[in-house]
Amino acid sequence: MDDVVPAEPLRHVMEALEGAKHFTDEGYEYWEARELGPILGYPIWQSFAGLIEKASDALAANGKDPSHQISPVTKLMEVGRGARVEGKDYWLSRAASYLIAINGDPTGRPEIGAAQIYFATKTRQMEILEQESADRKRLTARDKVTKAFKAVSEVAQSAGVQNRMEAVFHGGRFQGLYNMSRAEITAAKGLSEDENLLEYAGAFELSMHEFQMNLAADVIANEGVKGQQQAIDRNKSVARQVRQAVINSRGRLPESLPLEAEPIKIVRKRVAATDKKQIAKP
Repeated sequence: MDDVVPAEPLRHVMEALEGAKHFTDEGYEYWEARELGPILGYPIWQSFAGLIEKASDALAANGKDPSHQISPVTKLMEVGRGARVEGKDYWLSRAASYLIAINGDPTGRPEIGAAQIYFATKTRQMEILEQESADRKRLTARDKVTKAFKAVSEVAQSAGVQNRMEAVFHGGRFQGLYNMSRAEITAAKGLSEDENLLEYAGAFELSMHEFQMNLAADVIANEGVKGQQQAIDRNKSVARQVRQAVINSRGRLPESLPLEAEPIKIVRKRVAATDKKQIAKP
C-alpha cells in the first residue's frame, strides 16, 4: 500500500468493488470470488484461487475459523454457446477479501493497491460504526440502571426502608448477584474502593442489575412486603434468583463477567461528540 495508486484506477476499482458487493439475508456484506478476481486483475481463476487459499491459511494462523469468512458454493457458469456447467465459487467476507488484496501481486496490477485502500477504508469505517453501536448500547443500559435504581428505591421506602439503611438495601443486590458484598466484588474486579462497578460494567452486566431492580420493585410491591429487614431480605432473595438465571443461561458466574476498559463517562462524552458532529452537518 506504499505505492501511490493513480486516481483513475482507484476510482474505477472502488466503484467496481462497491458494485460487486452482495448482502446476506441477515445484512452481512460479501463478495463472490468469481466476480472479485477480475476486478483485482486476476482474470484466470486458477491464479486467483491460490490467493483464496493464502487468505484461508492466514485466518487459521490467527486462530480464526476460515469457514466463517470464506464459504464455498457452487454456481452455474457459462462455458460457451449457451452451455452451462457447475463450478466452484466462494462467498468472501470483507475481512477475507481484504486479506486476498493484501496477498495479491501488485506488479502490473494497480487494481491490487486500489483494493487494499478500499478494504482498509471500509474496515476502519465498520470498526467506527461497531464502536459507536457498542457505546450506545452500553450507555442505554447504564441509563436504564439509573431509572431502575430510582424505582426500586421508592418501593423500598414505601415498604419501610429508612434513608440511613438504603445502602444496606442496595447492598443486598450485590450480595445476591455476586455472593459478595459491594466492596468485595469491587476489589475482586480490580477496581479501587472509590470506583463504581456500574461505571465500568458491560451492557450485559448492567442489564442484569436493571432486571434485578425492576423485578425486586415489582415483587416487593405486589407481595405487600412491609418492614425494613423484610424488604432487605426480599431484595437479596430476588438477586439470588437472578444470579441463578444468569448462571443457567450464560454458563458463567456474574463475578466473572469482564469489565470495560473505559468508564461510562468517557463513553458518554464520545457519543455526545458524535451526535454534535451529526447535528453540525449541513
